[in-house]
Amino acid sequence: MEKEMVKTEVVPAMQLMPLVDILDGTEGVTMWFEIPGASAKDVSIEVHDGVMSMSAKSSLRRNGRAIEFKRSFRIADGVDPEKIQAKTQDGVLELHVPKSERAKVHKIKVS
Repeated sequence: MEKEMVKTEVVPAMQLMPLVDILDGTEGVTMWFEIPGASAKDVSIEVHDGVMSMSAKSSLRRNGRAIEFKRSFRIADGVDPEKIQAKTQDGVLELHVPKSERAKVHKIKVS
């Protein structure tokens, strides 16, 4: 008796660009990414050559395919990547990118 070979096809994840709200404040930029179905362990944030890239694998599926969110932004020179803060809650990733001292508004007193 011959065994039937069952082929399993690997379907690549569907890559989506998440919606993002951006607020430019005096101390830095805060960004909120909509990443439903993704938790902190599913999120990756990297900074390389002045570009911050975010990816998040969702537990949700669309048309039978896994969902992966991806988005990249150029960040200002002088931003220390070690000072970027990130947290997730209820399908939203919040990133705070502090401004460098050079990028902050400095008022000069005129006498």
